[in-house]
Amino acid sequence: MIEDIIGKPVLAIDVIAHLIRALADHAMTAMEAQGTRVNTNDKRIQWVLTVPAIWTDNSENFMTDCAEKAGIQQDHLLLIKQQEAALIYCHHLPLNKVGDAELSGEETKCMVVDLGGTTVDISVFGKLVKGGEKELGRITRGDCGGTSVDNGFIQLFENILGKHLLNTMEREHFKDYLDLLTGWEASKRTFKADDEISINVPNQTLDSLCKRHLQKDFSTVLESTYANSISIKFNKMRIDRDLSKSIFDNTIKRILKLLQELFTVFDFQTEELIFLVGGFSECKLIQLTIKDAFPMKTILVPEPTDLATLKGAVLYGHNNEKCYDLLQPYEASKLISSS
Repeated sequence: MIEDIIGKPVLAIDVIAHLIRALADHAMTAMEAQGTRVNTNDKRIQWVLTVPAIWTDNSENFMTDCAEKAGIQQDHLLLIKQQEAALIYCHHLPLNKVGDAELSGEETKCMVVDLGGTTVDISVFGKLVKGGEKELGRITRGDCGGTSVDNGFIQLFENILGKHLLNTMEREHFKDYLDLLTGWEASKRTFKADDEISINVPNQTLDSLCKRHLQKDFSTVLESTYANSISIKFNKMRIDRDLSKSIFDNTIKRILKLLQELFTVFDFQTEELIFLVGGFSECKLIQLTIKDAFPMKTILVPEPTDLATLKGAVLYGHNNEKCYDLLQPYEASKLISSS
């Protein structure tokens, strides 16, 4: 059981099946618009679902059950780990997409760093390209993803409004609250260390809430907390460079520490490759900070970063036997304990 936005318990299998069905229906509609008449269980369609690397067999079986409940037959369905799908995509990149890096070599290792929303998932593979890839180890961390930075932004607004008032906004003006977080999501992906962050805020709603609960307008409340760091004009809020960067600091420190530990464990050399994929790796500050921290490492950011897993899954669906040969079973003895 899981809870919806108002705390009502619902069956997880129903929620996920509904999501899969919605995506499948959208795909069918798109293909029909292009003149391709197929249905969900057409034998010409191979469905591929990606799952987290740390999922157990039971979790994967649950996902298969969800897909079947959504109307996708099991013999039309493939599952693949997200990091493996991302690696397949990186493996098929032409050299002009990743600079001058050499994607071959007898002993070359490759690290796929999947910077997602809730977690950072890192897998290390050996013998890239020649002879296939063998997973040497993997680790998942829940305090390094994009949501940990989002929590810093929410904390900033709690400092301004107070936790109770922010909760009131979420409860009574959910659309405006969601728009605030959506504006932050767009801004954090393009933020660089020498920039300020500029986001749209629901100024009218914030003003109304502040006057009702704090007997001050929003601008006055803002001046009493971050007068020198945040300014607002109409619906545009500007957060200065230092305060903006501080929202990212703890998350970035944890990512860098984790990468350094893995470089040591697997004896990563300069010529070996690190791919940054996943939605959070689109953040320019993340890219620049990792490259600056490890200037001697070959760090590649295939574009678009947030579609690497999706495109790898498509490649796997088209030729899963060949792709499977590239992804030999990992050596369990070298598996890194997640924390």
